[in-house]
Amino acid sequence: MLAEVSRVQVGDAEAAVLPLITRYSGFKWPPDSVGSREDWIDKDEYDYEKGLASDYKYDFEVSPFGLIPSDLRWGQHPIIQAIRTIVDKTPVQLRAVLGMRDWGLEAGLAIRDSRVQSVSGMVLVEGRSRWLGPEWKLANAMPERRLSGKVFVVESAALTMANGGVLIQNTFTPRASDEEVQVSRKFNAACLTSLRACDGFCDFAPDILEYLKQHPDAAGNIIPLKCP
Repeated sequence: MLAEVSRVQVGDAEAAVLPLITRYSGFKWPPDSVGSREDWIDKDEYDYEKGLASDYKYDFEVSPFGLIPSDLRWGQHPIIQAIRTIVDKTPVQLRAVLGMRDWGLEAGLAIRDSRVQSVSGMVLVEGRSRWLGPEWKLANAMPERRLSGKVFVVESAALTMANGGVLIQNTFTPRASDEEVQVSRKFNAACLTSLRACDGFCDFAPDILEYLKQHPDAAGNIIPLKCP
């Protein structure tokens, strides 16, 4: 799914991506509201983000056992519900030993004027001590005015999962280099299926950390990690 999403480009016609959305049972959402201009202290920031607002967006997801709540048809199967119950009742520490690990993939396409405005992909996986998630987003412009002069930026955010977690967010525009695009989308898929869970991003997404080490100007609010 992520490989197919990666082939979508900003500016593609909505009609061209509808088969992909249908194949993965995508669902249509209204755009995130930026609210009223009067409620913003920084009016220029409001004007910038208002100018980037999409008409609507499509989201679609894949998980091994219907673990993502929106995956209702698969998640309601009796066998899957039984597996879900066993996973939920098994302590986190024991699940790690047994290789019982939650994970999911998410993708999104924002549409404006019947054209793709942005494309995103995210991997979420339960690590040894917390959830981990690298996310990438290709957009026609950076999401905040302070970043508008950049073509590639790496930031971080907290994940509101049961035992907490952290997200590495890679945002880039069509003017980003091939290397930047590649390191943004690369992750260690073994973290999803290996018996021993990954401990952190040094295991899960080492390429982006190595890139930040060599290009510190690409860092936004993230503090680059030092891997062994």
